[in-house]
Amino acid sequence: MTGKRIAISFLLFSLGLSAAGAAPRLEVSLDRDQARVGEPIVYTLEVSAEPGAEVVFPAADGGRIGDLEINRVSEETGEDGTRQMNFVLQGFETGDFTLPGPEVTVRMASGEEMVLAGPELEIEIVSVLGPDEEDADIRELKDPVGLPRSYRWILYLAAAALVLAAGGILLYRKFFRRGPSGPPPPPPRPAGEIALEELERIRNADFPGRGLVKEYYSRVSDTVRRYLENRFQLRAPERTTEEFLQEMATTSHLTGDQQELVASFLAESDLVKFARYGPTEREIAGVFAAAVRLVEETGDNGTEAREEG
Repeated sequence: MTGKRIAISFLLFSLGLSAAGAAPRLEVSLDRDQARVGEPIVYTLEVSAEPGAEVVFPAADGGRIGDLEINRVSEETGEDGTRQMNFVLQGFETGDFTLPGPEVTVRMASGEEMVLAGPELEIEIVSVLGPDEEDADIRELKDPVGLPRSYRWILYLAAAALVLAAGGILLYRKFFRRGPSGPPPPPPRPAGEIALEELERIRNADFPGRGLVKEYYSRVSDTVRRYLENRFQLRAPERTTEEFLQEMATTSHLTGDQQELVASFLAESDLVKFARYGPTEREIAGVFAAAVRLVEETGDNGTEAREEG
């Protein structure tokens, strides 16, 4: 497979249509020909048909298309009347996979029914590790470096000096320091409180209303990543989504439902930021609600994940 995007169109024309009518057309495409394990893949079925025609897309029963899992499904109608079904897929095993050819039913306004058949598409799922990392050998351990025995007394002397210095500081503060001590510094603000304030500022800025949908998703995603780092020390901001999800799976701070919420949230954000996906108004509101829910459930005063095992 070559190229970063596969777009294969399969056209089926009806011999019974009048000369004035346009034949229904089915276009099947993938947004890429190679993806890493767990990386979102957009699989699109787009149908062009005459006004008034009913389009029946294949059902997403079973949660899979071929060997890939369905993460999310959305259906929309374009300004030119085209009907489109978007499947967000994910693969969790490496290798070459084939998506079966779909069938879409079109019921014309005249009562005639047509079945449009699309082609099979192929995609390669690769490891999140690079080739150098997969084949790297484990290096042998080096011998420990020890201190010369003849100078060990210097360590004892330094330790004793530190103990005496600490004792002297405590005595000075207790008996010789004058004046009342100042009030203790205020405690640090909870990470959840900071995150909720930032999310409120993002909502008030109305980025989607100004046509800045990508900026909106980027700011919401960055706020959630900073919150997870400040709250659970997960080092979210400087990592890719795949690296962060791998680390998150090893922590007991988040429940299974909360981990699935984070994974779905980050996958949708990456889809908008990097795959040029245009979300609906409902999806835009939903990603904000998901961010607020995650912060409220896992915040300092929220519900903590219980230890498992």
